[in-house]
Amino acid sequence: MKNPIRLVVIDDSTSFRELLNLVLRDQAHLTVVGLAEDGEKGMKLVLEKRPDLVLLDLEMPRMDGFSFLRWMMANVPTPTLVLSGRSDPHNVFKALEFGACDFLNKLQLYESWFKHSREFIAKIDAVASISRTKLVGQVSSPSSPIKVRNLLRSYQGLLTIGASTGGPRALIEVLQRIPQDFPVPVAISQHMPKEFTSSFSETLNKKTLMQVSEAQGGEQLQNGQIYLAPGGRHLLFVKKGNKFYTDIHDPDEDDLYIPSVDRMMCSAAETFGSQVLGIVLTGMGHDGRIGLKMVKAKGGTTFAESEETAVIFGMPRAAIQANVVDKILPLHKIADEVMAHYSTVKSSP
Repeated sequence: MKNPIRLVVIDDSTSFRELLNLVLRDQAHLTVVGLAEDGEKGMKLVLEKRPDLVLLDLEMPRMDGFSFLRWMMANVPTPTLVLSGRSDPHNVFKALEFGACDFLNKLQLYESWFKHSREFIAKIDAVASISRTKLVGQVSSPSSPIKVRNLLRSYQGLLTIGASTGGPRALIEVLQRIPQDFPVPVAISQHMPKEFTSSFSETLNKKTLMQVSEAQGGEQLQNGQIYLAPGGRHLLFVKKGNKFYTDIHDPDEDDLYIPSVDRMMCSAAETFGSQVLGIVLTGMGHDGRIGLKMVKAKGGTTFAESEETAVIFGMPRAAIQANVVDKILPLHKIADEVMAHYSTVKSSP
């Protein structure tokens, strides 16, 4: 039997700390080794206990979650799951940039532990397994965009990217190197609750040269623009005449992943045919495997992030094992390969 996952909880709410301590106690493979109400006490706990995972609030007295994260990632890098409350969603993405791996809405846990407990435990298990060497340095100072002389100008296609846990930082790493005059639209499905995708699109907008927006449905796709699937819904595509548009669909009751990478990529392949480049980045589960299979079946091209850099290798591994990936690439080489693809590929007659 494996050793239990050792957790430290840092949150200024006494009631929430007690709730977590109580509910996690029922999980045989988890053990809470320390509770702290602020970052200063959290520092002492992390140094003393060396936990496998930190559950971290952001807004706390004495030392907030951001200061704690900067200190911890510089001194004792530890997988961290942010517990977000009523704070501005932008704070969550700031914490992810500082090294946090994922986040959960603690208000949902307050309101319905039974409904959200499976997701919570699954994220604890996944985040706790992350190698400490992958926690820092993925997104540092902004990289210069890639310059390609022979970038295509007349091309009808679509770049689709799917990600889950670890995705926000990975997406920034790739997209900040793509130039403003990119020759196709970009569509992204990032597993994320509906309360956060609008703020995430604003975060991406500030860190990339291309225009980023949360897809609303009915927008005509424009080259050099990024369309982010809205939380809680699926991003699909339709063709009307010789123009292409976004098409937003509500999820089915049995949908496992929302927004779905598979549904986005399958729709892209059906709509654009061989002119699709599909990329699966870090994430739990197997979303994207069916989508990449469809892209390949229609003659498109497929990439997946390598285990070397993927924070969680679940999604890329599932696609790779299904033999539906053309190139397996570390994160820092994906943007270069994307630009090479669009400087050499030929459009259909």
